[in-house]
Parts: sequence; structure tokens; C-alpha cells
Amino acid sequence: MDKKNDNDTTLPLIRLKYKNGDLIIKEGDYGISIYRIIEGKVAITKASEGKDIFLADLGPGDIFGEMTFLRRTNEARNASARASEDCIVEVWHRDKLMDEYAKMPPIIKFMADQTISRLIRMNKIIIELTTREQKKREEMRKEDPLTSQRRYFRKKVDLECNYRPTKSSEKVRLSGRAIDLSLGGIGIEIPVRNAEMYSHVKGDLLRIQIVLPDRKNLEMECSIEEITRNAGTEKILVGMSVSAISPGSRKLLGFFLMP
Repeated sequence: MDKKNDNDTTLPLIRLKYKNGDLIIKEGDYGISIYRIIEGKVAITKASEGKDIFLADLGPGDIFGEMTFLRRTNEARNASARASEDCIVEVWHRDKLMDEYAKMPPIIKFMADQTISRLIRMNKIIIELTTREQKKREEMRKEDPLTSQRRYFRKKVDLECNYRPTKSSEKVRLSGRAIDLSLGGIGIEIPVRNAEMYSHVKGDLLRIQIVLPDRKNLEMECSIEEITRNAGTEKILVGMSVSAISPGSRKLLGFFLMP
């Protein structure tokens, strides 16, 4: 722990060091200190139905723990803060800030109150939506007990596919061949000319349509994870993770992957 007096402030500052994974603030505990990140990163999470919901990933210069101060209450902390990598934070005690806050014009205080209220509402919406999505995924796993077994099982295939980058016109139609499939990912082989005409880099989203052996169409949106050019050929291997797939297509793919 280091104490520091900066030239631009009369507040006595304390700096604390945390290792990756260390808990800095625990939701439900009482505390009045405010923290500013000097080095490293801190993840903010909130518990909902037994699970941690990610709210923000903060870096150098960001402040956390300020909710209690701005709301001028002694309520328990409404979120947890954990070091997501080794970090150094500066700790400010609320009592030392009250005099400075009291000098602020009423309109500035009003704006701060409005901003914090909106932030609280936004966090509630994020938590509700995330919890709802997690429930949906759990229900899908219950309806299809083999899903967890097949998610990471890759089936070697040789199937015709068409695709287009999501940022391109809907009229774009690029050809390729699916060479492996799973519920969580897909590998396709494409001509080099496709990558010369349109961006094919990590993170790009592709809308893919595959014709299964029973002639049914399987559609999904995938994110590029890896690109490899086959030596001595005009082919490129594109490895992707599934980012969006309809319940109907998921069911088709699930049955197709069954042993």
C-alpha cells in the first residue's frame, strides 16, 4: 500500500495493488470508498439468480464505487468489482470528497443525479436481458439433452454452401464448401478470389447457407476465428464460431450431428 499526495489535489491518496482475480468490492458489502484505476483492468459484475452478470470492463482512468457517494446513501454495494488483470487502484474516502461536492452548483448536482439514475436503469435492463437469454439457453439444453454432447463434436462433411459478409449487399452470393460442422462452429473452404473481393478477417460476420444431404437449407450467422491458406492451392480454410442461428436451423443441425 502506498500513500501519495498529488500536487493538483488536497486529498490524501492511497494506492492498492491487486492480482488478477482478486475481489476489490463485493456486492452486498458496505463501503464508502471510491476507486480510480491507475494500471490494469477491473471487471464489474452483478449477481442475478445465482449467476454473475458482466456489466463493464474498466481500464486506467476509470472510476468505480462512486454510486454510493453520488446517491448520498449508506446502502450496500450494488455490484462487485474484481481485478481482471494485475492492477493498481487509487482509493478516495467519501468524507474527503464531501466538501468539494458541496461547492458544486445545484444544476451540476442535478445532472449527476439524473445520470446515475439512468445508469442504474440501464444496468437493470442489461441484467434482465442477460438473465432471460441464459434461461432460454438452459431451456433449449433441457429440451435437447444431447446438445451439450454435440456442441463440441465436429463432424467431417463435404457440403455445398453459399455465404455473404453481413456488411455486403443481400445480392452478394459467394460459394464455398463446408468441411466440418458442430453446434458451436463451422469450417469452410473457399476460393482465394472470395477473399480478394470481400473482407475475410478475424471478427468478420458471415451469413451462411448450407444444403444438407436431405436438401434442407441450414442457415446461420458466424464469426471468423481463423483463416489458413492451403499451400500450393487456390483455396482458403476459414474457421468460424456460430454467433446466431434460428431454433429451426439449430434443430436441423442437431439431428444432422446425431451419431
